[in-house]
Amino acid sequence: MIPRSLLLAAAALLALSSPALALDCGKASTKLEHAICGDKRLKAADTAMGQAYSQILKAAAGDAEIRDMLVASQRRWLAARDQRLAGPGEDEDDAAWHARLLKAIRDRSDSLGLRSRTDPKQFDLIAAAEAQRRFAARFTGGPFAGFSTACDFLPADGRSASADVYGCFATRFYQNKDRVCGVAEDWASGSVSETHSVAEVVGGTLKPVAACSIGGTGDLPLCPDHDQEAEAGWDLQPNADVVAPAGSLPRIDAEGGGLDDDAKWLRACLTDPSYPQADPAGDGTTKKP
Repeated sequence: MIPRSLLLAAAALLALSSPALALDCGKASTKLEHAICGDKRLKAADTAMGQAYSQILKAAAGDAEIRDMLVASQRRWLAARDQRLAGPGEDEDDAAWHARLLKAIRDRSDSLGLRSRTDPKQFDLIAAAEAQRRFAARFTGGPFAGFSTACDFLPADGRSASADVYGCFATRFYQNKDRVCGVAEDWASGSVSETHSVAEVVGGTLKPVAACSIGGTGDLPLCPDHDQEAEAGWDLQPNADVVAPAGSLPRIDAEGGGLDDDAKWLRACLTDPSYPQADPAGDGTTKKP
């Protein structure tokens, strides 16, 4: 028989390792929490979200890494909700605020419960994390590999002040031996840009090698592509802050994307030590002698 003290300790650890499955209205303290508890539709939606979260956690019970990812994801969503939807916006009454909050909660439930298109028996977030692991397993990995993901509620049209859509943007680093190649996403004024980076591990730290951008407006050149203009190419003397990941990063993050990162430039970056220095205008489709 397991001692009662051990059961209590395990329960306490579980409580600390995951956010509440649903709001405890007996402990409501913020305007947002009181709004949820005082509105039948919001309370029902919050309960449904808690159930969806419980189900996906149960599906990941045998995989501690994915379970930790899901817990971090839900905490991140709750933090964004509490900040961006804390109260009515400018020129917005309580009814409109409640409607936005209701949509946000229902959208989150849908996201948690979404099934993979390739495997309907599996949750989409879990399937995406497993795909990320399979891709990373092609390379050696290392201390600089991982995801740095930021999520927030964004205006649907990219311009208005209202926060309508929950979106995530990430910096993804892949490591193969002493090569570290990164893809950094950024969102501004309704559009997404990317920075591609290359670095070498030298003496335990990263040395910048090259960087370029897609859709950016900064000083970096346009990343080369087989059908792009001739002036596209890599900056072979980038600033250090363009390529260096900060601290220890999670190895998987389903909301951090990366499922479309199996690009020729990235494979060349990770496997060819001469790329892109040997051909700064090349997109990785050909290897220079």
